Amino acid sequence: MESPIDRLRGVLAAAGYDFIEPPVLHDADIFLDLAGEDLRRRMYLTASAEGLELCLRPDYTIPVALHHLTAGGDPRRVAAYAYCGPVFRQRPGETGEFWQAGVESIGRTDRADADADVLALAMAALGSVGIDRPTVRIGDQSLFDALLDALPVPDLWRRRLARAFGDTQRLHELIEEMAGRSARPRLGPIAARHGGFPPTISDVREQVARLFAAGGIPEVGGRTVAEIAERYFEHTALTAGSPESLDAARILTRFLAISGPPDRAALALGELAASETPAMAAAIGAFAERTHGFVRQGIDIDGIHFAANFGRRLDYYTGFIFELSDPSRGDGRPLAGGGRYDRLLSLIRARNGTADDVPAVGFALWLDRMGVLAR
Repeated sequence: MESPIDRLRGVLAAAGYDFIEPPVLHDADIFLDLAGEDLRRRMYLTASAEGLELCLRPDYTIPVALHHLTAGGDPRRVAAYAYCGPVFRQRPGETGEFWQAGVESIGRTDRADADADVLALAMAALGSVGIDRPTVRIGDQSLFDALLDALPVPDLWRRRLARAFGDTQRLHELIEEMAGRSARPRLGPIAARHGGFPPTISDVREQVARLFAAGGIPEVGGRTVAEIAERYFEHTALTAGSPESLDAARILTRFLAISGPPDRAALALGELAASETPAMAAAIGAFAERTHGFVRQGIDIDGIHFAANFGRRLDYYTGFIFELSDPSRGDGRPLAGGGRYDRLLSLIRARNGTADDVPAVGFALWLDRMGVLAR
């Protein structure tokens, strides 16, 4: 009699994915650099006899990407990999060693259809073990990135907000801080001399130089006047509210509140772009095309919930993201999760130079949560 895990593997293989098994033990640096804070803090670390820091693989995506790059050939070649094996991650209330199965689709340039294919396959994989009507939640990192690029906020704020995407509470705290509505102290004496708004970097350099000259101080803690001025400028740019920051906070709040089936969400996103951020049009167009891809795959889009504030706390995600859960379970924990990570292979290659992005999308299944026994 065919076991649930055999059925699951059969579904992935029938979709054209070849099973591979990357090493369990890896150089920790690549995960520490690329995996994101949420995964980094849960890794199991060790060291070799030579002192090299190593880790047990916390997921399969980076190991599969490494396999693709070391297997030879053009990194942009189309490849479809599947896996099923143990991963190691500290998880409160759950075992630190558990099995995952999943796929990674690399090199397909038809991104909308590739995204739809991967979501449909994840749903079919759950269906093979009896979970026929999962809750489907999707988001889109590229929409948030396009919004940030369209807003007139300092680069420092843009980077902080981008890093917080996926942590809803932290993101809203940062928006409040940017708007000047936080309870934290906001202004220093130099900023206060400029009407309560951040001064220019030249203003800061000039006034810091005057203060140092008056006190006969050449440097502080090994830092020059210019370095101290730069750090002060960064602080005031991050903490002081301005009319531009208030407007950006309003638009961000409006964006993050958008949710619902993807076709209706696309209309709300279009209204936002038309009235506030026309530069988002291309990202919204790609979002709409992906929705058409869902329809072509026969996915019921009324059963999909898009949330603009939904992100996954892994640094390499670049676009479409999703999670599937079982509505009959009370804990709400995802049984499957994945998305698009076009930057990952280029980031790995860039460690030895520069490289272009390579399209990639995939998902992982948590077999223990699905009640599937690994063997």
